[in-house]
Parts: sequence; C-alpha cells; structure tokens
Amino acid sequence: MGFLTSLFAATPENPTFNLNDPAAWEALGAAPTSSGLSVTQQTALTYSPWWRGISLLAGDCGKLPLHIYRRKGDGKERDPEHPSYPLLRRKPNPYQTAFQFRRLLTGWALSRGMGCANILRTGDGRAAELWPLNPDQTYPVRANGVQYFVTHLATGEPRKLPYENVLCIRGFGEDDLAAQSVLDVAKESLGLGLALKKWNSKFFANGARPGVLLETPNKLQEQAKKELRESWERMQGGLDQAHRTAVLDNGLKANVISFNAEESQFIESQQFTVFDVSNFLGIPPHKLGAQEGLPYNSRENADQAYLDESLDPWLVCWEEECWDKLLTEQEKEQDSHVVEFLREALIRADLTARSNYYRTALGGRPWMLQNEVRGRENLNPVPGGDVMLDPLNMGQGGAENKPEPGKPPARMPPSDSRPDRALLRPILLDAAKRMVRRVGHSAARAARKPSEFLGWLDALETEHAATIAEAFAPIAAAGGVTDVLPAVRAMLATIRGSLLDVSGECRPAELPGRVEARMASLEQTVPPAVTEAIL
Repeated sequence: MGFLTSLFAATPENPTFNLNDPAAWEALGAAPTSSGLSVTQQTALTYSPWWRGISLLAGDCGKLPLHIYRRKGDGKERDPEHPSYPLLRRKPNPYQTAFQFRRLLTGWALSRGMGCANILRTGDGRAAELWPLNPDQTYPVRANGVQYFVTHLATGEPRKLPYENVLCIRGFGEDDLAAQSVLDVAKESLGLGLALKKWNSKFFANGARPGVLLETPNKLQEQAKKELRESWERMQGGLDQAHRTAVLDNGLKANVISFNAEESQFIESQQFTVFDVSNFLGIPPHKLGAQEGLPYNSRENADQAYLDESLDPWLVCWEEECWDKLLTEQEKEQDSHVVEFLREALIRADLTARSNYYRTALGGRPWMLQNEVRGRENLNPVPGGDVMLDPLNMGQGGAENKPEPGKPPARMPPSDSRPDRALLRPILLDAAKRMVRRVGHSAARAARKPSEFLGWLDALETEHAATIAEAFAPIAAAGGVTDVLPAVRAMLATIRGSLLDVSGECRPAELPGRVEARMASLEQTVPPAVTEAIL
C-alpha cells in the first residue's frame, strides 16, 4: 500500500470509514501480516531492532552540528549572522532544540518516508521559524506542473503550503513526488519479529513449558482436571516458579515434552529478523544487536562503513534540502554559502583517531592551525597558535628556506631566562613513571587474552604515543626541547621488545603474571632513560 493511499484513508472514528473494507484497514497499517499480527507505527517500535535502528540514525543526524558557511576566497567560514544559522544550530522554533528537531524529522523520514516542517518567513522572505508537520496528515501534490504540500490542521481543515515553504527530508521512493514508507515494505519481517517476541514471552510466562503432560491411572472429572491443572500452573508457572521440586501422589506422572528440531530452529530464526531489519534500514547488523555476521575484519571497520554507507546519505539529504529551502536565490546562484554538517564530531569519542587526525593536520605540510585544533577541543588559544608552520624539509631549498634572523632552532640550549634542566628532570622522571605505569595497566588487561596480545603490541605506539608525548611536551618545552616524539617512540619500542620476549618465553596461562612482573621492572629502568634522552 502506497504512502499517499494511506494518507487519504479515513480513520475508524470517522463515520465514512468502512469497518468491513480490508483495504481501509490495510491503509491504516492494521491489516494482519502473514504472521497473523498487525504492524502499525506504534507496534513496530516495540520491536527492539526496529526501535534501535530508527533511534540510532535519527539520533546521529540530530547530534551532529549543522552550520551555514560563507565562502571566503578558496576557503569558507561559519556565518552566524545568516538568518537561518540559529535555526539549524540552536532553536528552529521556541519549543524545540536543533537536536530534537532534526531527530524528529529524520525519524519520520525513516519510518514514514518523509519528515516535513513548515518554514515561516519574514516579510523579506528569510526563514524565521521551522515547525514540524504531522507526517500522517501532510503529503505532496503536483497539479498543472506546480508542486505544493497539503497538510491538515487540528480541526481537520486542509491547508495548501507552497513547495518552497516546506523543508522535506525524504527517504527512497519510486518517483520524485513521495517517498515509500519503509514500514510498509518491512511489515512482513516486522510481523515475524513481533510474533517471535510474543511467542518467547508466552513461553516464559508458562514456566511449565516445555510441554508437560500430567498422566494418572485414575479417571478424573472435568472439575478435578481443572483443579489439577491450576494447581500445577500455580506451582510451576512463571520465571519465579521455574525449576521448583514437584511432589506427585496417587500414581500421577509428569511427562516433559522437550523441544523438537523445528521448535529449536524457530527460536534461532529471531536473529534472521534482525538481519532483515538491518537490510531495510541500511544499518550493519551488529548495530542492531546481532551476535554474528560482522562483515568486516574488525568492529572499527564496520563502524566506519556505518558512517559512510548508512548515516552519510541522510546527512547529504539534510544538507541539500537546507541549501535549497533556507538560502536565498541570490546566495544559491552566486554559490556564496554552503550548508554542511561537522562530520569531524563523529570521531570525538575515539581519542586515538582524533589525536592521529590532528597530528596529521599539524605535521608535514599542515592544513590546520594549532589554535584551530585547540578550539575544537574546547581549549583557549595560545600565543603563536595562529601561524601556519611550514617545515624546512618541505621547502624548495636555497636561501628561502633559511631560518628567520633571531628564530631559535628546534632544540635550544638552556639560558638564564629558562629553568635549569636539572630542576626539570625530576618532574619529567615522575611523568615518565606515570606513563610507564599507564602502559602497564593496558598491558595487564591485554595479557588476559593471550591470543590477542601480539596484536596489542603491534598497536602500542598508535594507542599511547600521542598521550605520552602530550604529557612530556610542557616539561620538555620549559627546557627548550620542542620535539619529544622520537624519545617517546624509543621508549615504547623498548617496552614492546621486552614484552615480546616475555610472550615468547611463557605459556599462555602464565602470560598475565609474567607481563605484570616485567612491567614492574621496566618502571624502574625506562623512565630514567627517557628522561636522559629528552633533557
């Protein structure tokens, strides 16, 4: 049943609704599926994989910052003065935040096919407020080559809205007018999932299952049978009563009917419905709770695939619709502004990925400033952080690459204005001990899984180098040393080599204890060496 057909259907409370017409019920989503259950917008959300998929994509679209940028030469900068900027970044209307608004419209688009909002404009045509429109009472119409939207007010009165005054996030559809409701397409799979969920609930509610047959040599009257059944169910029914000891008399026997192969397969089929929902929503199965079927070598690769293939199409949909409806025709024609999500916020929770990204952005031929990085990490700017550094080894050579007069080299000798290195060494030594101890805690956790220990060793520098360098850098800078990374890498190489020897000398069961003992030894020898190397 198509999206438009379902919208034009009357409701059961309306006298014009034909209670005997199956098509009318189907248009409301209440027609039973092959499983025998009706799947509606409300019942579908009680199926956890469906709820998880909708809330995941909608929440990710809602939480990413969405900015309007003004082009500036070959670059761009945020334009907080643009009238639509606060609508997308803070509050689209007096009663919703930007996160709530985008999450709501994306959720509607995922389940119903479209999520729409009415754009209220000022006298000069600028957007002033964005108000969500009920997706069950809003639909697009094209007449005489002109497209517009029709929505129904709370009184039931229809109102025609110009196309340019409706912000519309659309899912996939067979034409450019209306998108297909994913719920309509996925009903059979959702019906099966809900049926399996209901079957399992009934199974646990009846703790006397798997099927118990009570057998007696005596003939019982109907009332006696009823009392015997009720007595058994009071004793064994429900999870709290399961596995209680039953005492039988008068020749009564309890015969347990165990699962057959078909019933066991029925339970296992629950995982297949999760994969179905995964396909309909375009989300990797592990994001919906599937225990098997990870299609990549690692969870990190699968998460990256989710960002590229599942989430990004919805982000692009938002960006293009906002560009089309919230910028003026002059801004679009001159390409003076662009609407984009800040996708870098997706890596904020991953410290290693974030530090590697910033290190690349600031090293080699840099494309970011130090204060830009500090701003993204909610840190205050520092003096000299707005200067783009161009390393000497990246230049053309010759006179142009000579240091500026008076510019200090990377490692400066101590001076009267700088603390004596002898005073800094104990501070650096203490920091080095803490960092070795930090690596030791990580090594102890990794050693609990001997099969994965070598992989942890291979990733040692990637996981810890940036954090250790950040701990050493302020102390080293006070002593005139600006580059501590070579010493940090040498330190981690020493630890890695020592732990590699340990892993080759002991049995897997002995690995945790041997690693702990070796790290205790390294905590005494490594910090003095790295302190000497830096200062």
